[in-house]
Amino acid sequence: MEISKLFAEWHPVMVHFPIALLFFAVALDVFAWITKDQRAAWAGQVATAAGTIGLMMAFITGNYAEIVAAHQQIRQKPIADHEAWATATSWTFILLTAWRSYLKPGSPRLKYYLLAAVAMLTCLTVTGYKGGRLVYDHAAAVHVSTQALPIPATPEDLANLRLENGPDEIAYSGMMHHVFGWLTLGLALWQAYQHLNLPGQDRVRALGPVVLTGGGVFLMIFSDWDAWPMGNTLPVTDPEVLFHKVLATIMIFFGIGMNLARKRPQGEVNSLQSHLLAILALVGGGMLFTHVHTGAPFSHTAMGVYVQHFAVGCLALACGGVKMLETVLPLQKKLWDRCWILLLVIIAINLIWYVEGFPWYIHDQG
Repeated sequence: MEISKLFAEWHPVMVHFPIALLFFAVALDVFAWITKDQRAAWAGQVATAAGTIGLMMAFITGNYAEIVAAHQQIRQKPIADHEAWATATSWTFILLTAWRSYLKPGSPRLKYYLLAAVAMLTCLTVTGYKGGRLVYDHAAAVHVSTQALPIPATPEDLANLRLENGPDEIAYSGMMHHVFGWLTLGLALWQAYQHLNLPGQDRVRALGPVVLTGGGVFLMIFSDWDAWPMGNTLPVTDPEVLFHKVLATIMIFFGIGMNLARKRPQGEVNSLQSHLLAILALVGGGMLFTHVHTGAPFSHTAMGVYVQHFAVGCLALACGGVKMLETVLPLQKKLWDRCWILLLVIIAINLIWYVEGFPWYIHDQG
């Protein structure tokens, strides 16, 4: 529980920054759209990215705040409502940030982006409101005895605290992470082959989209042994299952996009494919911060899993961010390419060595 308490204490500190940044970012974008000010547009894009990253940090600390609140015997229904709004808001802002990276000042599509962004500010407000109600109505994060709680936990809530992940579930999750570790390593080697400009570039460029699309199809089918299409225990609406299905869909979508990029002029293919893969790293890494294992969300195993999600998510964000630096500092392209490939390899190693629980470099006694 020490890890959970440490992260949970940062949740109320961190939530205010992304809220302020994202409101400011949308205001800058609206101002830039009206005045055609490119400096405001650039600042809006930076603030959007920074605010979305802040959302991810707030979410991972929120996972641990949820564990602490549950063990404090706060009712789980309001916690689940807050988490559901936070998940939807975070995922949408991640996708909006990816969309924003393709929009240039003056683009006619910018107005559609702005409409979506303004709508999501409403969701962000509701998320914050529900988080505040957890404190004021249910005494979450308030140091009081369980007997003094204004609304005590239900017997079902207390039973959920005793849930543990079964050995089959743990083994299956570990196996799936290992599979995608090897897939990520394959994509890293594929990028390295193109970076070194080795023979057969035309044929090699076709491999990445095939691997990515195939990985997405594999994840869609085999993501959860107890959910569709392999079982019927968990519904698709379960947060863990939904995450896997959405991520699988995104992988397939980006795989198809990378394949279509091969039809572009020869000099643009590798750059466009890399950009799409970098966006996927940013989207996937961002979503990983919001990924919860719902089989036993308050168990010691879950605490360790969130640590691993935080580590791999940070690496994925760094991976995508380094690649994006090419657009800002194109003269350093070789350096960014090497850093990008190295980070992909590190992510792959983390997934190949993944264990369902705390990683080998962190120990928590619970």
